[in-house]
Amino acid sequence: MKKAKIKGYKKVRTSLFLGRGIRALFRVGLRILIICFPLLPFMAIGAVFFLPQSPHLRVSYTYTGSHKHPNYRSCRYLGIHGTVQVIGQDCPLVAFIEGKF
Repeated sequence: MKKAKIKGYKKVRTSLFLGRGIRALFRVGLRILIICFPLLPFMAIGAVFFLPQSPHLRVSYTYTGSHKHPNYRSCRYLGIHGTVQVIGQDCPLVAFIEGKF
């Protein structure tokens, strides 16, 4: 019987990440992102509840002086956690106020 001659050989590549390869891991991650993409608006709204300061919209205010140069006395803001009464000189239309916890 004749001995076989080896003309060449191919090295067997070992893949990373549990034998599946980085490409498979990338594809799975991309699929998860595509599935979660329609949920992003709901996640953004839900994230507002966990902020230490949430945005509040001014709904009413009292002032003294002229309409062009008012001196604000108090402002009432409406936010996620309810209404908040603020007494002070500055009453912006949207303010970041700590919620009632």
